[in-house]
Amino acid sequence: MHKYRWSDLEYVLTVASAGSVAAAARTLNVNHTTVLRRVQAFERNIKVRIFERLRSGYRPTPEGEIFLDAARSIETTVDDLDRKIAGSDKALRGPLSITTTDTIAPLIMDEIAAFRRQHPGVVVDLRVANVHLNLDRRESDIAIRPSNNPPVHLVGRRVCDFQFCIYTAKPINPGAAAEPLEKQMWLGLEAPISGSVAGEWIEKRIPETQVIFRSNSFNTLRNFAESGLGYAMLPCIIGDTSEKLIRIEDKGKTPAAGLWLLSHGDLLRSPRVRAATDFLYKGLSAKRALFEGKTRLK
Repeated sequence: MHKYRWSDLEYVLTVASAGSVAAAARTLNVNHTTVLRRVQAFERNIKVRIFERLRSGYRPTPEGEIFLDAARSIETTVDDLDRKIAGSDKALRGPLSITTTDTIAPLIMDEIAAFRRQHPGVVVDLRVANVHLNLDRRESDIAIRPSNNPPVHLVGRRVCDFQFCIYTAKPINPGAAAEPLEKQMWLGLEAPISGSVAGEWIEKRIPETQVIFRSNSFNTLRNFAESGLGYAMLPCIIGDTSEKLIRIEDKGKTPAAGLWLLSHGDLLRSPRVRAATDFLYKGLSAKRALFEGKTRLK
């Protein structure tokens, strides 16, 4: 009878998900050799070849697929147990992880600092990323995300609209301004933000030939728009705060998403998670006009 350690299963599942040892090593924050050694040792232990080693990466064998399906069920059980244990912690102290995008992060710094002063026993880990971290696996306790379709199994509070508008550098040439939006030079979006409502708007409205630059960060797009490179669809929270940009009105409706505070129901039983969620909701709500593009921050 084989004895498995969860840490071994975690390495195997990460390789299966990432598709390569190198990508799994980055996810696990270990070196390439460690991942390779752990996977090979695991295969020897169970006497099953989990992966085919291809030039394009690691692909599960038919026997490996059967094993991985079972391992994923174990992973779900472990994640569920981890959340329940975290949710049962009644102390207002300990680690608290928050994830949000690079456009929103600067706007919650004051709230995080104030929360820490009120609850000095809580250690905040702020994870700034435009990719969505997995709350089921406790990659974060609280997520602050723009979305029109947040995961239905998460508990969420909608703060307000998260409005996007069109911006370009000022002063704007009157001749260029007379041209329709479809004929302007545009700054496009790369994954993961290409899947946002702004990315969908550009894909539907702007011809591919007019997109001359792309980035996976709205902050980077703002910087290049300020340099005069082209038009950009930006969140109002960064477009309106730039003294170098002017907002361009459109006859159509520019896109908006909802701004959500999300967590897993199991974790909301934790006083520090609930306290932080309430604190952040109040702070974000006070900036509603800025998120909705109804004011300009001077």
